[in-house]
Amino acid sequence: MGNIDKNDLKLSDQRESRHGLMNRLAEISDHNEVEKLLKEMYGNAPEDTAPDSDNYYDVLNFHLYRNIIKRYKHGLEGVCLWRFFKVLSEDQLGDTYEEGTSLEMMDHLVRTYFYSGPLDDLTCIFIPINDSSKIQQYLNWIKSYFYDVNYPTSLLWLYALDSSVEDFIPHEIVYVGKRIESSDESIMIPDFSHTDTVLLKRFSSDERHYLALYGDDANYEFQQIFTNLQMEYRDRCLSHSGKKIDTVDKQYGEEWEKFEEVLEFGVSDQFENGCISFSDLRNSTNFLNKYGKNTFRNDIQQPFFESTKLISKLYNGRIDKFMGDNVMCVFLNSSDGEQKNDIDTILNNFFSIFGLCKVLLTLLSDRGLIDTELGLRSGVSYGQEILRSNLGNEIVRDFTVTGETVNFAARLEHFSFHELILHNQNYFHDAIQRFPEISELASVIKSLKNFNPETKSIIQNYTLYQNIVSNLEKLNAVRFDVRCNDGFYIKLKEHLQTKGYGVLNAETARLYGYEEFDIEGHHFRFYFSYFNPKGFEEYEKIWILPFSLNMLRNLDIEKLR
Repeated sequence: MGNIDKNDLKLSDQRESRHGLMNRLAEISDHNEVEKLLKEMYGNAPEDTAPDSDNYYDVLNFHLYRNIIKRYKHGLEGVCLWRFFKVLSEDQLGDTYEEGTSLEMMDHLVRTYFYSGPLDDLTCIFIPINDSSKIQQYLNWIKSYFYDVNYPTSLLWLYALDSSVEDFIPHEIVYVGKRIESSDESIMIPDFSHTDTVLLKRFSSDERHYLALYGDDANYEFQQIFTNLQMEYRDRCLSHSGKKIDTVDKQYGEEWEKFEEVLEFGVSDQFENGCISFSDLRNSTNFLNKYGKNTFRNDIQQPFFESTKLISKLYNGRIDKFMGDNVMCVFLNSSDGEQKNDIDTILNNFFSIFGLCKVLLTLLSDRGLIDTELGLRSGVSYGQEILRSNLGNEIVRDFTVTGETVNFAARLEHFSFHELILHNQNYFHDAIQRFPEISELASVIKSLKNFNPETKSIIQNYTLYQNIVSNLEKLNAVRFDVRCNDGFYIKLKEHLQTKGYGVLNAETARLYGYEEFDIEGHHFRFYFSYFNPKGFEEYEKIWILPFSLNMLRNLDIEKLR
């Protein structure tokens, strides 16, 4: 901290003038008036000051004040403040600070950087998404400092606390120094050749548990930290705010809503269990061409997409994104590890798809468009490779889920039935090739009893192939359906059986290509087929369930819970 005379003024001696300045700044928005007040206050402020104690906040306040004096008393350009929080202490998370305390002084000095044009600042916050009780406190703190304010806020980087640098960062880091000139306004680069710098590292809520480094030591230490944080910014920053101006208030509001939603959903570095579904308006192009864009957009598309939000929330899902006429939803298992969560997640996704079909059917019925071909097809997969990811760069950032489970669900929604018929032709290729000769042989022998098991299997596979093709041709005319992977269906089937809904055609299902259930008087037929999603790997068994209009109108799907 340099040589401090015992007779130097204490920072607390200026509390009244700082408090008055903050009150005046809060009442004005004109930037020139703000700078006039700051220059008046700090241009005439004393330099010979000392911390009130050796505790963390008092030392921090001393260096914040000292840097402000550099700018407003000596005209130093590029004066900057960098702050990185892994853990916001309870004393800082409060809405207000007790008058006359070191915390109140810190609040005033930090807000001075926010109000000031020449004083630049960057705040980076790692939000502890693994502790849901803390998220709202953090959001309140962020909003009070960066959104619901009348000053042009600092650059703000927001992360979830599963970042790869979590172990690298203590509870709090503050670096006070100088920045270099850069055309990139999204990142403030420290001037590590400037030696009048300080780095404070706080390790716990104890005000005495911190480390202070100065000059070259501070620069060297922060350079290592900042290099890693620059990589984190490019790869994993959840939200980035620039200088706020009046014309982007609406944009700030939208950004905040998105940020809250992302935090509620969470971001993770771990693979998880869950369901992904893609639902697309079927035959929408034909409908659009026939009825016009206004009817399609105003009567169908917008009301439908608005309803998806309600249904997704009802069943604990998250709308990941809208893509044209397609909506992608995510349903993750809860984290308490019970097997029942698998069923709950699958039922939630299944019920939500059924609900979306009901919504679309109601929209069509209410508008006298029930006789159109417009419908909904959905692809859903259950799996263990769902990674909540933060993709993109500092310009365009997408918070989404990735993994093979996601890719498979997208392919299930997208395939055509003609394409699926071709897949099954390849899957049953051997049976199709050999059946003609076996058929001729059977006509001579006139009995299948003497055929070996392999030959009988070919006959059964050929018969199954014919039934699958016949099923797919019928399904092509269905308006509402859901296609799911084997993992999804097997768990759903197990649940149905535990609820007393047995497979009606258990003995012939392998031959006819579907399994049938009677659910509250409605016949659910799950048709199976074989699908090669990537064209070069093993075939996957998939299931297709058509929803009849009668089923959508009259079945209380919640009875399956």
